[in-house]
Amino acid sequence: TQSTWVSNMDGDTGFNFRNSARNAHLAANGLPTKAARKTGTTICGAVFANGIVLGADTRATEGDIVADKNCSKIHYIADNIYCCGAGTAADTEMVTRMISSD
Repeated sequence: TQSTWVSNMDGDTGFNFRNSARNAHLAANGLPTKAARKTGTTICGAVFANGIVLGADTRATEGDIVADKNCSKIHYIADNIYCCGAGTAADTEMVTRMISSD
């Protein structure tokens, strides 16, 4: 199931499963559904009353091979700015270094 986190000005928050219901309706009416795709990286964030929490896995892969088991994917830019990177680790590292130095 696919869900999205919703928050509005009235203070209503929670998971919204409208996309899941829509996808089920489209599939029932003959529209082919897309298969889930594993991309290898997990990065997530959660917002709460006093701040945020960021989380990421630490594996860097090259194809099917784990190239680094301790790869940082959450990068500091400033006291209130962090960058989460998935994909080419070297590009993310270099861009965050350039931005944080300015």
